[in-house]
Order: sequence, then C-alpha cells, then structure tokens
Amino acid sequence: MEKILAFQLEEQNLQKLKQIAAGMKVKLYAVDRKDFYQLIGDLLGGKRNPLYGSYEGTAVSESMIVLEGFSDKRLDVLLKALKRDSVSIDFKAVVTPTNIRWTVLQMYLEMEKERNAYLQMTKNQ
Repeated sequence: MEKILAFQLEEQNLQKLKQIAAGMKVKLYAVDRKDFYQLIGDLLGGKRNPLYGSYEGTAVSESMIVLEGFSDKRLDVLLKALKRDSVSIDFKAVVTPTNIRWTVLQMYLEMEKERNAYLQMTKNQ
C-alpha cells in the first residue's frame, strides 16, 4: 500500500496534497511537530510510541514528505501532479531499509546534509 507522511506543509500545500493523494488512492498521514521523535516506520504504520515523548524543540522550517510503497511509475505520477498543482515541498524522500528506523528529526538532518552537499558541489562546478 502506498503511503505518504507529510511534515510541516503550509495549509494550502497540504490541501492540494490531500486531493492528489485521494485521487491516487494513497494513504496520507499529516504528522504533527510533537511527533518528530517518532520513528518513520512507526508513523507509516499509524503508530506512535509513547516512550519517545513529544518534541518541543525549535520548529524545523522546511516541509517534507516521506513516501513508501510507490513503484517508479506511480512515483512519476505523484511528482508530476505535485508540479502541475504547484505544491511546494522542500524535501522529498523515499523509505529505505535504513531510514525506516530513523526518527523524523534524523530524516530532516540527513535531508539537510544532502541538500548542503549538493549545493556545495554545484557551487564548485
């Protein structure tokens, strides 16, 4: 089953994503900032582990989606729909055997690290 976790999307972008997900029959979970200590895999399963507590730290400014269960073709359909509807999302990630065990904050840190490495590489070219 295809699933999307959505983090920190502006309301207008979230509504557009909800419409796209409904049209594609994809399960969408809008995740609260308080759940940033939760594991990606737990959130995809619709679970929240109370042992991890609530995140009350500084708000992360970037928006992010994490995708699970998409074939290449369906991923292309989703990405084209996001572009067509001008849905602005800072980070997009696909679940892997490694990152499914990460917390939301770990995912954000890795996405930021990858973006910075890409920007540095393009700056040096």
